[in-house]
Amino acid sequence: MKLSDNMMKDAPIDWRCEGKFNFTTGYGATRAESMLANYAAFLAPALMYFLSWHSLDWSLLQLVVASVLVLDMVGGVITNSLGSMKRFLHSNQAMELTWLAKLVRSKFLFPLIHIQIFAAPLCFDVAWSYAFFWYSIMMVSIVVIHFLPLYLHRPVALLIVMLSLMVGQVVFTAPVGLEWLAPIYMIKLVLSHGVREEPYRPLS
Repeated sequence: MKLSDNMMKDAPIDWRCEGKFNFTTGYGATRAESMLANYAAFLAPALMYFLSWHSLDWSLLQLVVASVLVLDMVGGVITNSLGSMKRFLHSNQAMELTWLAKLVRSKFLFPLIHIQIFAAPLCFDVAWSYAFFWYSIMMVSIVVIHFLPLYLHRPVALLIVMLSLMVGQVVFTAPVGLEWLAPIYMIKLVLSHGVREEPYRPLS
């Protein structure tokens, strides 16, 4: 069935990677995308401090670690879901890439180096099995997704994330103040980075 122009005119897709690669926005980011990638995540530690962390008996080190973690996780979800970053991550265009750009674009190496989840047992009151569980589930999920046909990536990724969160909440008690860590960790790497989405562009 042929789609009419009316159905497509409000969803222009542009896969061209032009200009210079940016670590937080990919290629061809709009001003709005750049603002989201570079500033929106800073709301997270401020909100968490006033809503939860200020009442916990945490050391300065724990506050710093938690702040870095929430910045990285929230910022990563936003960055990897931008149209400008999806354009870079999933484009077939031949490009000369720096080692950093190659790392960000890697389907398996990029999630493999995300060992931040181990900061939880290292600095907070939670078992090491908590970190090993989430890291293993994340990596297995990435492998499974990329061995499936493309049209199944998004629904299977969502299914994996939902099931792992349901099971994980039963098997492990998340560290107080970091209840968000494992869910956003999975969303960042399995959904936001791992699943292809079309890079839509504004009409003007």
